[in-house]
Amino acid sequence: MSWKHFVQVLWLVLPLSLTETFTVSGPDHPVPAIAGSDVVLDCKCSTDLPREGVEVRWFRTSYDSPVHLYKEGRHQLRKQDEAYRHRTQLFLKEFIYGNVSLRLGNVRVSDNGEYTCFVEYAGSNQDVLIELNVIGLGSQLWIHVDEQHSDGVRLLCESSGWFPAPKVLWFDDQGNNLTTLSNWTVREDSKGLFIVKSEIEIIRSTNKIRCLIHNSENEQEAKLQISDEFFPKVPVGLVVSSLLLGLAIMMLSVLVGYSVKQHREIKDLEKRVVLKRIRRCAVTVTLDPDTAH
Repeated sequence: MSWKHFVQVLWLVLPLSLTETFTVSGPDHPVPAIAGSDVVLDCKCSTDLPREGVEVRWFRTSYDSPVHLYKEGRHQLRKQDEAYRHRTQLFLKEFIYGNVSLRLGNVRVSDNGEYTCFVEYAGSNQDVLIELNVIGLGSQLWIHVDEQHSDGVRLLCESSGWFPAPKVLWFDDQGNNLTTLSNWTVREDSKGLFIVKSEIEIIRSTNKIRCLIHNSENEQEAKLQISDEFFPKVPVGLVVSSLLLGLAIMMLSVLVGYSVKQHREIKDLEKRVVLKRIRRCAVTVTLDPDTAH
């Protein structure tokens, strides 16, 4: 057999060999990515790959709407899902090392989920499923006084930029959980991240408060020292005035009652005097039985 024939046979046998040994692998755990950052979804082929004659397709739920497609020696951008336009990149120079990883830029909440890395070469194809876990770490946490009352204050704890949706916890300086005394709301912004706000009423006996916001990926905490100055003080003059007013009302009630009683007694006395006068002026009358006069 000539050398030329040997090379021809080798090229015929090579695809069969690749079919038997060609595999694609990726991480066996979710890949974390912070919203707004870039991330690389690792995908490795067990054999070296040329730039020609190979197809590398990254897609999610739809095979025909790829996140990124490299085929026939070029990027097929017209077929790319518009949500990923200008945000994806393959490492073409790394193909010779079997590296078909995908770089995804400016990660969004909507990017969260599963991705398929599909490779077709020499009549064979293999794929692997990779999960992307998008995280929103949340902005700096703030506690501030929202409203003051005579016996306490209302505190507001808020933060934005969370994903997944967070929860809020309140604690006093003794570590007691005060969350049941609070109310909180969570809403989604235009980027799919969550904004959380929580309010709680604090009485004078509580001088330290702690707000904790957390989700499955992160937590943030803020503390507030509450001094007596936060609680409105009632002026002493107002207290004295209130007491004097109450005393005056009570005395007035007593005087009115006494006056009514005296008035009744005078009326009774006048009636008795009139009756006595009537009795003194009474005359005995005797009628004539014959004339009845």
